[in-house]
Amino acid sequence: MICSQHAQKVHESNEFDDSTMTALTELITFAALRSEVLLDNEHVLVQKFVLPPGGSTGVQSHPADQLLVFIRGGVLTSNGRSTLWRDGRVQWRAAGNLSDAPAVNTGSTAIEMVCVSLKGPPGDPPNPAFGYLNYPNIPGEDVLENDRVIVQRFKVDPGQWEGIHGHHPHTLYIHIKGGQWAARSKSEPERASPNFSETGSVGWMPPFDISEGHESGNVGKEPIDLVWVQLR
Repeated sequence: MICSQHAQKVHESNEFDDSTMTALTELITFAALRSEVLLDNEHVLVQKFVLPPGGSTGVQSHPADQLLVFIRGGVLTSNGRSTLWRDGRVQWRAAGNLSDAPAVNTGSTAIEMVCVSLKGPPGDPPNPAFGYLNYPNIPGEDVLENDRVIVQRFKVDPGQWEGIHGHHPHTLYIHIKGGQWAARSKSEPERASPNFSETGSVGWMPPFDISEGHESGNVGKEPIDLVWVQLR
């Protein structure tokens, strides 16, 4: 998954400039919550929101096409109805929809969410070259597909390698459960990633052609649970 030191550095970079602050000002998703910016580039703004027990989201807006991913789920109650959102569940939030009523965390633990806001208009039609990720050794779960994104989920067990594969342009990953990765390719011998991938961490993946012989593996002691988002 973590293909190179370049990819690792990309997801750790969190520099702010005027355009970042403008995006933060415009993209108010949950009126009562502050966000932490995890990734901001020309394609996406990725923010983390944490809702403590008893806390309210405030009015929920839809300032852009957004994918909401629950890292640590829980029970949200809105308009008298309670809904269980499990770890790894996703929700598509289309731009321009009417605002939603506040939701309250009626569980006993904090809910952690990652919100991916898409920048720019959708492709018309969607780019057919940007398709599904294929791990030869690991079956993926198809979570969501529309004219803006393809969302897949993979669980990588300790000692398991993905198999040689490529990566399309314009993809990002979100760790539902983090772990220790290693990578290898035709040009680079096997080596462990210099940094442990924390639960909730995200990254922007550079494209790789399958001819490069890239694959990654879980060299830790616990399974890694990963969501991939392909922009279209």
